[in-house]
Amino acid sequence: MKKLIPFIALLVTVNAHSAAFDLKATMKEMRIEFKQAAEAQNIDEMETSITHLTELVNQAQQGAYPLEKQDLYLEGFNKLTIALANVKANLEAGELDQAKAALRTVDDLRIEYHDKRNPSIWSKLFG
Repeated sequence: MKKLIPFIALLVTVNAHSAAFDLKATMKEMRIEFKQAAEAQNIDEMETSITHLTELVNQAQQGAYPLEKQDLYLEGFNKLTIALANVKANLEAGELDQAKAALRTVDDLRIEYHDKRNPSIWSKLFG
């Protein structure tokens, strides 16, 4: 029994670490997929990147975040999901140029929510 307790503790620790969500790594992957979508030369290329980006956003929505920022993160991910659905709808309609224009909304959301997540000292001081 004495040998079983440390083993159980080790299993719990390993499971807790493997269940942890790495937002920073996911955001890096999202940046790569966004860049590939923006540089896509045809609908199939862009659709592949948008599908991967959507999957990454869905994974990010499942992450555990600090309570003080959880609502902000989920709000951003929800808006991002809607924007990506708009891009995907343009792609399904065969409208690559409109999809690229809609992709700008995704970039605008990135800027907006990164600023909200990490406000500058100036915005903290002067609103």
